[in-house]
Amino acid sequence: MKTIVEPNEQVDKLWGKQRIKDETTYRMMRYVLRVEHDGKVLLHNIVTGRLVTLDQEETEAVDRLPLKYEPAMENLIQEHYLVPSEFNERQQVVNLRKVLLKLRDDLIPDDIFAYTILPTTGCNARCYYCFEQGSKVITMTRETADEVVQFISSRCGLKKEVSIMWFGGEPTVAANRISQICEGLLKNGINYRSSIITNGYLMDALMVKTAWDLWHLRSVQICVDGIGETYNRIKAYVNPKTDPYETVMSNIGYMLNAGIKVTFRVNFDLSNADEFEPLLQEISRRFGKRTGLSVISHPVIGEHRNQDGVILHGSKEWFDKTQAELNQKSMDYGLFRTWVPFPCLNLHTCAGYNKNAVSITPDGRLVKCSEQFGDDQTIGDIRTGIVNEELVKAWREIADYDSCASCVFYPHCLKLVHCSAKDSCMRFSYLRSVIERQIKGRYDQTTQKE
Repeated sequence: MKTIVEPNEQVDKLWGKQRIKDETTYRMMRYVLRVEHDGKVLLHNIVTGRLVTLDQEETEAVDRLPLKYEPAMENLIQEHYLVPSEFNERQQVVNLRKVLLKLRDDLIPDDIFAYTILPTTGCNARCYYCFEQGSKVITMTRETADEVVQFISSRCGLKKEVSIMWFGGEPTVAANRISQICEGLLKNGINYRSSIITNGYLMDALMVKTAWDLWHLRSVQICVDGIGETYNRIKAYVNPKTDPYETVMSNIGYMLNAGIKVTFRVNFDLSNADEFEPLLQEISRRFGKRTGLSVISHPVIGEHRNQDGVILHGSKEWFDKTQAELNQKSMDYGLFRTWVPFPCLNLHTCAGYNKNAVSITPDGRLVKCSEQFGDDQTIGDIRTGIVNEELVKAWREIADYDSCASCVFYPHCLKLVHCSAKDSCMRFSYLRSVIERQIKGRYDQTTQKE
């Protein structure tokens, strides 16, 4: 057995080596991904993150599982690729995660250095699938923006470094408030970098320059759900002064030229899935294969009626199959970049769990989740700080579902009980082909160096 990717140091140290029992029958651990490539068997342990290649004897032993101990199995047992037949790897993952999360919390101070800020809940588009339909439109005032600056400055810790994600609504509708907050942070000596989720319609050349210079904007996610008229129909902009699709694509060019990373997110259902590849072609033609450019697909969440009153929501099986196919197309075009090339036991989730993260609403309330900002989700405000510790604690409760335990990516998928999407599959399965490609690529790189 030869290691291609080293394991996560913390997980590997805590779990240690597995003791060999001669008369025990062993099987493959449930959370091991097997990939065959170039005549070799590669095994990726999703718990530890270790990637190995097997020799011939080990391969033959693995192919005969379940099996009582043989010398060829020694390393595979010690590194937890093979486990006793009665072993409960699900409980092992739960235990490891609990200990590691406690260790991490003890080491990290209670400062808040990750912020999601909603300068407005208003939006210049009317996407039929928007989860904020019916929400009250509130835009941050100058006074509240000043108080946001003071809140961040007083709670960001000695390093005075924070990350900010601008969210909405459409955050650029209140671009003046974004600029005001950034000017205040600069005046107070706070170092910051920001990202934004936007439709991009208002991000013209002048705003992009401001975003780079003042907002310290370095990454953008933009929903582009089709080309031409399909895009315009789905976004349904309010009184657009120019062709929305062409305007947004031009603005994306400004962002890329400025050095801002851009992720196209294509929310798809039965109405627009067939436009994914034409969009890839259009993106390739306009922008080429830049390192700061990626294109991902994501199922429309929930069943919604489109502007014609028609529900075009596919089945879970259709969404899973289609998402895998669409992202494979994006890979083929060189436009898909994943953030989990070699997954292992995950200790990171959204801001809901993170004690160092908070979301700020346009009226200055504090919430844990930027997508759940109703009054019942308030944990405090920018004037008094966090006061609802019970709700904060509720957001840190990890969910565990029987239906998830058999998934090979279970160690990497961390869900929260309080999350509205807690019982939804995170669809790491659609990344399987991506991860397998990364595994093969790493093996090729390693062998070429030898």
